[in-house]
Amino acid sequence: MTWHIGPYTVDGSLLIYTWLSMILTFVIVRLLGRKATAGVPSIAQSLLESVFTFIADLGRISFNPDEDPFFYELLVSIFLFLVVANFQGMIPGLHSPTSNLNLTLAMALGVFVLIQWYGVRTHGALGYLRHFLEPYWWLFLINLIEELSKPLTMAFRLFGNILVGELFMAMIAGAGFLAYLLGGFLGAFAWWGFTAFVNVVQAFIFMVLTMAYVGKATGSESEEPGVIEA
Repeated sequence: MTWHIGPYTVDGSLLIYTWLSMILTFVIVRLLGRKATAGVPSIAQSLLESVFTFIADLGRISFNPDEDPFFYELLVSIFLFLVVANFQGMIPGLHSPTSNLNLTLAMALGVFVLIQWYGVRTHGALGYLRHFLEPYWWLFLINLIEELSKPLTMAFRLFGNILVGELFMAMIAGAGFLAYLLGGFLGAFAWWGFTAFVNVVQAFIFMVLTMAYVGKATGSESEEPGVIEA
């Protein structure tokens, strides 16, 4: 589905699936937290609180959630949105918007801008630019290429993993009744479980890399992003 707006062509299906993921994320979070209480939490509230607490504890290596609530809320939003968007492709008749490179690249570019903004805000424009000359001035070009490669690696990693999972799910579904006659049910079920695991892991990796890269830009990170990325 494409929309033509003047000289531009817009992928309408991508926009629809992305909006659907955003709506589903909002609805799911609202349902899980609608009966939140300071007393004994429900299972739904405990699940949601576990996600918030885990990200806050993990994020203390690069930021203080109490001092920077915007970044904390952004990380939680990125993770929850990506989990919902990745799983959306496992619903018959729907597709994951993250299986489209346009969305993953747009998100990665947004993270890239965020990295530069935090770096300049923390060190000042000249102070942040100076880190491209470290540890030696003649490494400037290599450091610059490394910085520019961050959104590309983030975008292609997420896009590639989700697209492959979605394609295999479609192949299994297309095999139909014959696959079940040949004993393919267990294989299909195993692949479904593996795809679900990958969906969560890829959302987690994108969120952690965002955290790590911002931590490196602000100079408040205890580990290099390469360690986490590996």
